[in-house]
Amino acid sequence: MRKGNRKVTLAAPEQGRKVAVALMQSDIANATVDALTADYPEVVVIEHGTYVLLEADDELRIEMSRVGEELGAPITLGQWLVIMVTFVGRAAPGGDYMRVTSQMIDIASDAV
Repeated sequence: MRKGNRKVTLAAPEQGRKVAVALMQSDIANATVDALTADYPEVVVIEHGTYVLLEADDELRIEMSRVGEELGAPITLGQWLVIMVTFVGRAAPGGDYMRVTSQMIDIASDAV
């Protein structure tokens, strides 16, 4: 593809791209780590003092029901988002989950 006088090349998507979520250290972050590592042993957890980084290949899906089970109290996505510092990938939140994926997503769909 050409744009003006320069050549622009569109790269093909790579398989196995990393995604990540960074959370402020808290009881909710600890419950999230416990839920994710129990359900998805391939998730990499990196402690950074005041925050924790969760990494995976292709996708992270954080179910609020699972975080609530580990926390010992129900939690909404809105409450959970307060501790999310940043993410790497494409965010696709649902009513009761947060999904971060390396895939292209249709913004208009539910992005399940």
